[in-house]
Amino acid sequence: MFILSLLLSVYGVFQAGAQEPEWVNKRPTSPDMYIGIGMASLTETDYMKKATQNALLDIVSQIAIKLENNSFLHRVDVDGKSREMFEDKIHGSLVAWIEGQELKDTYQSGQKYYVYYVLDKNVYARKAEERRQQAIKTGMDYLQKGRAAEEAMNLTQAVQLYGKGLEAAEPWVFMDLTTDEGGRSVNVPVELYNAYMNVFSGMAITTNVVQVEGEAFKAVAEPIAGCLSKNGVVVPNVKLKASFVSGSGAVSPAIQTDHTGTAEFYVTNITSKEDVQELRVSIDESFTDALPEAYRRLLQNQTWPAAKVSILLKSAPITAYLYVNDNDLEGCERHISSLLTNNYFTLSEDPDAPQCFVDLSTKMEMGETVTGGIYDLNACYCTLVLKIYNNKNQQMLLNYSVNRVKVLVPISKSAEETISMCVREVMKRVNRELPDRIKKLKIN
Repeated sequence: MFILSLLLSVYGVFQAGAQEPEWVNKRPTSPDMYIGIGMASLTETDYMKKATQNALLDIVSQIAIKLENNSFLHRVDVDGKSREMFEDKIHGSLVAWIEGQELKDTYQSGQKYYVYYVLDKNVYARKAEERRQQAIKTGMDYLQKGRAAEEAMNLTQAVQLYGKGLEAAEPWVFMDLTTDEGGRSVNVPVELYNAYMNVFSGMAITTNVVQVEGEAFKAVAEPIAGCLSKNGVVVPNVKLKASFVSGSGAVSPAIQTDHTGTAEFYVTNITSKEDVQELRVSIDESFTDALPEAYRRLLQNQTWPAAKVSILLKSAPITAYLYVNDNDLEGCERHISSLLTNNYFTLSEDPDAPQCFVDLSTKMEMGETVTGGIYDLNACYCTLVLKIYNNKNQQMLLNYSVNRVKVLVPISKSAEETISMCVREVMKRVNRELPDRIKKLKIN
């Protein structure tokens, strides 16, 4: 390869001053040869290699254009992105395996380097037929294995086998990849594509219930079962998932359907006060992670089956009693009361009757004096601790604290103004953090 490059370089030097050959501006034609003209700038690294690559791409474009009318690309109605993906892979693969091309001439002019390649059409046809037969054989093997998996209702394996078959055939889908199967003419990539796209057609999900009752901060005792079927036949070994589409809460993770096509889910916590919430049971698409990205996009354009279950929230509120212990930061109590009532609690005046007991304490410590550019500042260190207990069994449900938040207050401010500034800064952080912590509570 080094010697060839050296010879081409030397040849290019002699050619630089030669008269420009006709083929540089006027493409030659030949009934027996594919002709490729490639050019690269002399400023590019490996310009000879790039010019050769461009010449081979020129040949490839002629081959693909000539044969694609009988190909998969004209037999299957794919979207523009998929067609572009197939065409890119076709060109890349053809350049990789083309053999028998000959360098007919080179020319260098100014900052440009030109090459002229030819490929005997008979040589190409012989090699192409070998590739075609191999693509048909490999594609048919995946097609038959995919059909067997689909027949056994192992749909995730089927779609992955069909995808692998398409991936094996796709560099050659500009060719006519038709073969005979039991007396029937089969276009292999077309069959693979249609099988791939139809694996999940005719599917439905049904549930054991259409609505359940629930309470805020509690689990739903009744399991929700989804059953997956295809054309009336149950489908095992496909993961289903359940998720809130209105309201909010926690649900058990995705699970595979059993031999009856069924997967059971539990709502382990409801974190919304909406009277009617909705859960959606659908196919978990994690199995598509094993597919090439382009094929994932194809499947994602499909209509997937789903079922919905309504959750009716019982009207009984979560009651709580707010007890204020240390109260250096007067004003926090009012803000905490508002935050609790906006997040699923109803406050009670009776400390014994409610479901929850909320213990609030605040503390402020005066620290050092900080010299400022205009005026001096007092450093105040503020702490807020909020604990929520189950009022029936005294189990601690939440232990939340904001510790020693530093607040700088001008020394000219009064005690009331200082406390007001400290309350405002502490509550900024509490309002960011506490609602999410409350949502995770489980109150039995």
